[in-house]
Amino acid sequence: MKNLKRYGGVITGLICLVVLTSGCISMEDLTSGYLSGDNLTNSTGQITAYGVSFEYPWGWFANADNTTGDNVITASKEFGFNNVQFQVQIWNNNGMPEDRAVNQLREMNSPGWEKISSNELVIDNKTAYEDVYLVNDTHFSKLMKISHIILVKNDKTYMMLLQAPDNEFNSERVNFDIILNSFRVL
Repeated sequence: MKNLKRYGGVITGLICLVVLTSGCISMEDLTSGYLSGDNLTNSTGQITAYGVSFEYPWGWFANADNTTGDNVITASKEFGFNNVQFQVQIWNNNGMPEDRAVNQLREMNSPGWEKISSNELVIDNKTAYEDVYLVNDTHFSKLMKISHIILVKNDKTYMMLLQAPDNEFNSERVNFDIILNSFRVL
């Protein structure tokens, strides 16, 4: 038992080093959600990148990535590929009118995506447009529900995706609301 206690910290450090060097996360990801105080269950993390900021639920992980040349921020319930996540991708509109930017993204059809509703929301004091889909895609091993939200603000388009397995989506809504209600364009 003494050896386990003695080497427990070393083993934990090695595991963290392996995860960090694998490219899955960075130290910024680990510290962006730093929490203080005794009541961690009601705490949130916060990420600021690419001119936006939002809070995400405690226990989730956030990552800002532009390795593909696109500005993408993801917050997910677990490390790696996860079925429950939020993603925002940001594009410059280059003077394109709001209605045209919204319509272009709304008209994109993805195979296997069945639209079940459309709504208007207010995010950061601006009207955003939501389409909700059921997705039976081979990429996922189960029926997914995906909320596709488009916000145009300050000559940029913010395409947000909220996704969860269909049977979990409503229970995850509280977590998605933390993100959407705190989302700010800086």
